[in-house]
Amino acid sequence: MKSFRGMTALVTGASSGLGSEFARQLAQEVSQLLITSRRAERLHALTEELQKQSPHIRVFSIPADLSCQKGREILADWLAAEKTEVDILINNAGCGDYGPFEECQFERVRSLLELNIVSLTYLTRLVLPDMLRKKRGVIINIGSIVGRKPLPTCAAYSGSKSYVHAFSEALRWEIEGSGVTLTVIAPGPLETEFFMKASRKGTDTKPFVPPFMWVPLKKVVHESLMAAKAGKAFYVPGFSTRIASFLHYLTPASLLRYIYQLILPIKCRNDSSKDKKFTCSLD
Repeated sequence: MKSFRGMTALVTGASSGLGSEFARQLAQEVSQLLITSRRAERLHALTEELQKQSPHIRVFSIPADLSCQKGREILADWLAAEKTEVDILINNAGCGDYGPFEECQFERVRSLLELNIVSLTYLTRLVLPDMLRKKRGVIINIGSIVGRKPLPTCAAYSGSKSYVHAFSEALRWEIEGSGVTLTVIAPGPLETEFFMKASRKGTDTKPFVPPFMWVPLKKVVHESLMAAKAGKAFYVPGFSTRIASFLHYLTPASLLRYIYQLILPIKCRNDSSKDKKFTCSLD
């Protein structure tokens, strides 16, 4: 199992939720921690917290909006100017969109795709050559359980996480044996700001989720880091979420459509259709 001692880690989306917890736990091991997010005030507050928690490490906050190319270049320019090489990349920054796709604002979806797909791909490409040269490195890409089987009302988000899974699996094969490992983490629902931000009404409206699938943030991050240290390709944190994800993955699409009609705001567009389960829409 790998040790993160003496390494430099970069955590994206570090101002809250999963990202800030990754930063807190990594601060106990690494020698240098880089945290980035678009919310500068929260980022600076976290930097102060981490320096008090772990005075032996250096913590740098880099405010940048990774959903646009300018923000990504700000981060890349900082790394180049400081001559800093990243040993551990936590591609955590991401956002969601919850509701019928036909009613979405395209700019909102475009921003989601830029953050969930383009940013993750850009940063992986940015740090990978140095990792391969040193024959050492760890990449953690945050996927989702809905990246394996899509979820109605989360079409763009599910699609973006499917990309994360496919991209990561292909890249892992490319770099196998190089000393660099890549792990995809597929968490279930988390008690973060995610649902409030994903909601188009700005409310903390959550889709139906069985209570047993909620896993504490600390546990999710701890298990994720352990999975990365062990060199796992894919990991679902939380035993109950892991079982539910496995069963969901094996469930036939026709049965899933029927279940979604029961637990999600879905109706059939044409009640006279002979095949109603394949002609559903969202309210």
